[in-house]
Amino acid sequence: MLTEYMQTANWPAFDEISPPKMVCFGIGNGSGSKLFQSYLDGHPQIYMVPAYILMYLYPHWDQWKDEYRDNWNWDTIINAFCIKHASLLDTRQIPGHDGMTTLGSDKNQWLEIDEKTFREFLTHLLRDQPISCKTFLLAVHYAYAYARNENLSNKKVLVYHIHVHEYVTKYLAPDFPNMIALGFVRDPRSNIKGRYESVVYIDKHKLNATDATVYRRRTYYYHSVWFTESLEYLKGLDPDSVRVVRHEDMHHRLENLMYATVNFLGIEFDDCLLHSTFGGLKWWGDKAYNMKPMNKPNPRVISLDWQKRLPLLDWFVLEGLFYNYCRKYDYPLYKYNKDNVFNRVIVFIAMLLPSHYEQRVFWNYIKFSNILAFYRDAWDEARDTTSLKDYGMNAYYRHKWSNTGLNLWKLRWYRRALKYAHNLHHNQKNSNSSLMFLVAVQWCYVIVNIFRYLWSIVTYPVMVVKRSMLFVQAFIRMIVKYEHLPESL
Repeated sequence: MLTEYMQTANWPAFDEISPPKMVCFGIGNGSGSKLFQSYLDGHPQIYMVPAYILMYLYPHWDQWKDEYRDNWNWDTIINAFCIKHASLLDTRQIPGHDGMTTLGSDKNQWLEIDEKTFREFLTHLLRDQPISCKTFLLAVHYAYAYARNENLSNKKVLVYHIHVHEYVTKYLAPDFPNMIALGFVRDPRSNIKGRYESVVYIDKHKLNATDATVYRRRTYYYHSVWFTESLEYLKGLDPDSVRVVRHEDMHHRLENLMYATVNFLGIEFDDCLLHSTFGGLKWWGDKAYNMKPMNKPNPRVISLDWQKRLPLLDWFVLEGLFYNYCRKYDYPLYKYNKDNVFNRVIVFIAMLLPSHYEQRVFWNYIKFSNILAFYRDAWDEARDTTSLKDYGMNAYYRHKWSNTGLNLWKLRWYRRALKYAHNLHHNQKNSNSSLMFLVAVQWCYVIVNIFRYLWSIVTYPVMVVKRSMLFVQAFIRMIVKYEHLPESL
């Protein structure tokens, strides 16, 4: 039964809703953004959708403007949104690696809103409004809060977990020039292993086995881009409007941190800020981060176990690259503890050498057992096309920043040929010619993938050189003190 507030006669127009302060959330080179967001969940003065379900809204908008240019209206946009961002309506749809389907005390709950209510209120808000992504972004948050029976008149800020550093200056800042930003930092020496392995894990589960192996040559480079460049995208913002959260502080001083947060956001303190939830349900993290389910900060973040496993060369390079960063955010330096000419020369030479992870990927590429495993994976995919993943639906394949240029969402010619051959043989099961054609196409699929594998080995040094040049640029910024290091809460 609708409450009085939810009666359609009481629906406010878009312009009657007080515009919230925009909070650009989840950028930086740290970790713990979803954990911190879970502490903000349920605050009566905050508009927020769970996790980063709307991460790709802006690039989707650009895509839709092109695809639906002959029928560009609010109805078309709402329909496209409810398909491509279906997890906002029900987190079981297009699930991500965010723990949104294992919520609650028994880890078996999810978040769901009434689609009819959401659509109708969203349509009402957008009626007669000029079409823009800014308006749509606001209206989606209003409609989501409304569908959850939250009181819109109490809201003061909108926390948008944009997550992708490039989108800050490209999209959000131009739309909301007076926004504030909340990013995340963490000791890079502690963070590097878990962050790299989580990317490998996600690629392994999102991509076909052959693609995951072939594209692993790119992983450490893009991992390094994220590490060295994320904070740089905040340079154009007013320094007083940007703060970062040390992931470690969620362990050491959570209550003080949340008081500092509400002061920065301009809202009141609420007891919900000390509990990790999404949609009011306990949140347990996600297995992509190689962690046991826990409704609290992961103690691994403050552990010093990284000192036992981080190779000396990588340790020294990281401390050299992040020398000012570590001093700014109170991470003790052990190897590169003096920024002098001698240490700079050693670090410069060291960063030109392959890192531990780069060496490991290369040796895995040329290991005979892995070559055989790749050959088997290629044949498994060739024999059973139903096992091949659909790269057309999830925005990960088209819009993830590190997948740019791969055009994963476009079906490769050898995939199309394989699909055609299987369908032909299915329709002509008694035809020897269709069987022979299928076998020929299967062999073609395998051979193409073998060449892709060999190409990954041959071009791997190029990725190492690109990563080295990236580190050189970051090192120069460190030397001349041109890094962007916002104040922490």
